[in-house]
Amino acid sequence: MYRKSFPTIASLFALLFTLAFAAQAQTAIQGNGTLVKLKLTQAVDIALQHNLNVKSYQVSMQNAELQFQQAKFNQLPSLSGNINQSASFGRSINPYTNGYDSRNINYNNLGLNANVMLFNGGQLKNNILQTEFTLKATQEDLQSIRENISLQVVLSYLSILNAEDQLAIAKTQTEITKLQIERTQKLVNAGSVAISTLLDLKAQLANEESNVVSFQSALDINKLTLLQLLNDSAISQFELERIQVPVPNSSAYELSIADIYAKAVEAQPLVRAADFRVQGAAKSVDVAKAFRLPTLSLSGSWSANQSNALKSVQVLGTQEVTLGNVNVGGVNYPLTTTQPKYGEGSTVGYFDQLNNTQNKVVSLNLSIPIFTKYQNRTRVSQANLQKVNAEIEASKARLTLRQNIEQAYVNMLNAAKKYEAGVTQVSALEESFRASESKFGAGTIDFVSYNLQKTNLDKAKLSLVQSKYDYVFRTKILDYYQGKNLTF
Repeated sequence: MYRKSFPTIASLFALLFTLAFAAQAQTAIQGNGTLVKLKLTQAVDIALQHNLNVKSYQVSMQNAELQFQQAKFNQLPSLSGNINQSASFGRSINPYTNGYDSRNINYNNLGLNANVMLFNGGQLKNNILQTEFTLKATQEDLQSIRENISLQVVLSYLSILNAEDQLAIAKTQTEITKLQIERTQKLVNAGSVAISTLLDLKAQLANEESNVVSFQSALDINKLTLLQLLNDSAISQFELERIQVPVPNSSAYELSIADIYAKAVEAQPLVRAADFRVQGAAKSVDVAKAFRLPTLSLSGSWSANQSNALKSVQVLGTQEVTLGNVNVGGVNYPLTTTQPKYGEGSTVGYFDQLNNTQNKVVSLNLSIPIFTKYQNRTRVSQANLQKVNAEIEASKARLTLRQNIEQAYVNMLNAAKKYEAGVTQVSALEESFRASESKFGAGTIDFVSYNLQKTNLDKAKLSLVQSKYDYVFRTKILDYYQGKNLTF
């Protein structure tokens, strides 16, 4: 019916981090509504409730349920009725006398027809199984899209927290520079430091304030992304509850790639859906083969009719009827007899006519396909090709799953190692910066040396935050593939 691939790690991650570190300024989210405080679980629930893709898949599942029910109902006997009313004007054939009649004639016919399939080569049974596998595959598709939306919300939620942390660091950097400007201003006033140093610090502050605007813009974009995922018109402004994210550790993830893949194959709805489609395709082959076999059915019918042309017979009296002549002695003597005199009476009653004209038929029907222009052979071949294609799609789903897990696992390890190295780097740079700050305040080093130390420390702190959330993103993606709870 359709094809769907696993969410690409690179595309999801690149999208979220592109939004997180966009350089172009954007307008902050504004709204007239009340500020809503959201937990991660609440954000996931709201997104699932309002997501249009989820609703579309729910409709598809309901349609698959109806098809499955109808496949089971097809085993039941069929019953139909018919009513025919006709009228003829002028000289018409009387349906009872089969002679011409100049009266206007009304004719009414009733009928019932029933049919039950006794044997059709297992076509009905296999069609039930085929639609059942289709239903199960559709249910897995719905579960897959729900988990995919949940993952997008979790990653978007973490991206906002990442942007908030980045913004907080950028603001802290400006506050440090402002304090340094105040101290330097006093030294300039005292004539201890050249005014060029003060001007360099103010230029540095302007650059840092520009970075604050960029990080604020990234935060606003990430909030807009989550707002669009929520798709709830009642929410225009929100504030996220901070969560405790795990500290990256290259040896903390307890499972290997093989272990994760083994669990993912069992847990991933897309893999199960592909397997159900393979089973459904196998049943479609059985359905196609059933067309080669004879079919046996039992049918019955009942019919009756009524017309105003059918009249009752009425005795009007007696009459003498001449039968002929008898010659006796050369004299003819007429022979007569007395007979009843009949006439046309009233129209026979409606239900009396139906009762008197009933026709009941029971038949056993056997249909044997002898030559069908190779249609049955072609039907079986096409069903086999669909089965092969379903098997290929199932293999592709497993291959894509394994490749994504391998990529996410390696990226998770790299993020953890980068974080561990970043912790050591930040610690060392903080010590070095404190020493440079003291020297710069004492006038023993120039602004260039001081600014280099501060810039290196700022970059290291931002990189540390990024690697931390990078690690969390990767672990959540690995959890997603294993079917684990995505919330914290």
